[in-house]
Amino acid sequence: MKVVIAGERPLADEVFQLCVEAGHVSSLYRVETLSDAFTTQRLRAEAEAADVAVECHNESREAKARVIEWLGRAPLVCASALACSTTEIASGAARPEALTGWGALPPLAAGGAVELAGGLRTGAPALEQAEAFWRSLGLDVVRVPDGPGLVRARIVCALVNEAAVALHEGVASAADIDTAMTLGLNYPRGPLAWGDLIGLDVVLGVMTGLFTEYGDDRYRPAPLLRRYVQAGWLGRKTGRGFFEYPTTE
Repeated sequence: MKVVIAGERPLADEVFQLCVEAGHVSSLYRVETLSDAFTTQRLRAEAEAADVAVECHNESREAKARVIEWLGRAPLVCASALACSTTEIASGAARPEALTGWGALPPLAAGGAVELAGGLRTGAPALEQAEAFWRSLGLDVVRVPDGPGLVRARIVCALVNEAAVALHEGVASAADIDTAMTLGLNYPRGPLAWGDLIGLDVVLGVMTGLFTEYGDDRYRPAPLLRRYVQAGWLGRKTGRGFFEYPTTE
């Protein structure tokens, strides 16, 4: 199977790795490299010749729409439905019936799970093909209703956002907030470290999408979260978020 992946770290890299391990002929384009006509034309051509195109961008609606346009001629498009609903994403697709929404949070590894959602114009064959593709990567598939954030990202990013509010208001230090949640509630990781792993730009994208969709104050992005993203402190992938990390690139 030929697969082309376009998106942001860390999720795009993790999907690419799973595709390679599954034996699929795969290519990876990071969003930050799609800045010239030659690269975008190559992406278009690869997507049209591929069996599956996977989109993993959640920071900017405008950038996401461009990536979907470049991938839109693929027979099957799996678009990340974390910051936007599948229906909204498909509104700018060349073949909306072939576009499915998916959701996952890093770390993504074989034996994990992907949420799969159809939009109002998604065809049943596309959903079946998407489920078969994700299962070929060793992932379980859970079908969920359409909507920004789907299930896990909606809940986890809201938790990260609330932890950022608590940090901003001086309730406790970042380390103490995370310790309270890991030791006190047996969370697998603290919400602030979790946000750093997901990418604070992604968390902000999800919260913005939820707030735009529902208009509920509980989804209003935390001011501190916005400032960190504006500063380029995106978490593990940049070496600094709520905590500091050694950089590998």
